[in-house]
Formats: sequence, structure tokens, C-alpha cells
Amino acid sequence: MASKINTPWSSISDLMSALMMVFLFISVSYAYQVSNQTVELEEKADELEEKNDRISTIVGEYQDYRHLIYDDLYETFGDRLEEWDAEIDEETLSIRFRNPVLLFRAGKSDITPEFDAILDDFWPEYVYIMVKYSSIIREVRIEGHTSSEWGTASIDDSYFNNMTLSQARTRAALRTCYLHTPEDKLEWVRTTVTANGMSFSRPILVGNEEDATRSRRVEFTVVIDSKQKLDEILEEL
Repeated sequence: MASKINTPWSSISDLMSALMMVFLFISVSYAYQVSNQTVELEEKADELEEKNDRISTIVGEYQDYRHLIYDDLYETFGDRLEEWDAEIDEETLSIRFRNPVLLFRAGKSDITPEFDAILDDFWPEYVYIMVKYSSIIREVRIEGHTSSEWGTASIDDSYFNNMTLSQARTRAALRTCYLHTPEDKLEWVRTTVTANGMSFSRPILVGNEEDATRSRRVEFTVVIDSKQKLDEILEEL
């Protein structure tokens, strides 16, 4: 029987075969890992897409509520705004009563009979609209705004004098609104409506100049509960 002859080439061939088997094993193992990672990434991508969809839905609901409130306000009061010398700000959901002569006597906090009549017409319907959206409304703010004028007083004295005046005016407006509130909605008013004297912190400007007359106004502003929606978004994240 002929004996097997070992040559350097046969040793190299055996080594190459072994290496090929190792490389094949590594390749199969790597392909398996890549396949698993691809599946995991696809699952995570699907999960992320679902979260983005849910967040988009939450944001959309927030915007929809704002549009619905504005539409209700305009549909209810739009034909009376000119009579009241008022306007609705779609961005802030504020109803702005902008004729200071119609609201209060100069330098006084007593509501005029004209403004009392307007509130008697406006407030009960306004409350029913707000209650309809109470799940999304955090606060209704009655804001009293003044101009920066106060005789010859310094700017500091004018600020605090006007702050005292605007606070007294908003309290008077709130008290009048309270008297015009339907009995079954008084609890809602007590827990939701606030009076806020703003002094001249938010003047109406024409260019860079204050419009003193238009700055003296009363606004009813809806504060949407954005924290609730933010919490829902954070929960998704």
C-alpha cells in the first residue's frame, strides 16, 4: 500500500479549508445577528411611528379645541361685536371690549350702566359656551388693562396707581358677571373665573407708540389646559 505523502501544499490546503469554514461560520453568525437587529429596528421604527401618530393626534385635538371654541364664540357673538365695540382674538381666544368710555368713568372703577347691560347680554351665553369645553379649559381670566397715563406721576407711581385701578375694575367686572350668572353655573364661575388687574403691562401699540385709548380695555381670555396635553405627550415619550 502506498503511503500518503504530506507536502507543504497539502498543509496549506487544509489550513485554507479550515479558515474558509471559520469565515463561513462568522459570515452566517454575522448575517443572523444583522437579521435580528434589522427585525428589532423595524419593530422600534413601527413603535416610534405609532407614538408619533398618537402625539400628532394629541396636538391635533388641542388645535381642534381652540378652533371649536373660537367658532362657537364668533357664531354666538359675531353679530353683536360692532354694537359692543368689541372683537374676538382668534390667537388668544380673547373677547376684547375696547371702548373705555363705554366701560368705566375716567379714573373710576364703577361699571357704567351701558357696560352692565352688555355684560347682562354677553355673560350668561359666554358661560354656557365655556362650560361646554370645561374639560380642556383651565381658567377664564377677566383682565383689566389701562394706559400708562396718570397725570404728572412718575412712571413707577403711574404703574402702581394704574395697577390699583385695573384690579378694582376687574373685581367690579367679575362681581357684575357673577350677578348675571345662571344659578346652576355659579360653582363653575367660582372655581374657574379670575379677575386680573394688568395696569399698563400690555399696552396696545401703533408702531412703537402706545395707543392710550385702545389700551384702556377689558378682556375675557380663555386659558387652555395645555399642561394636560403636555402630560399626555410626555407619557407617550
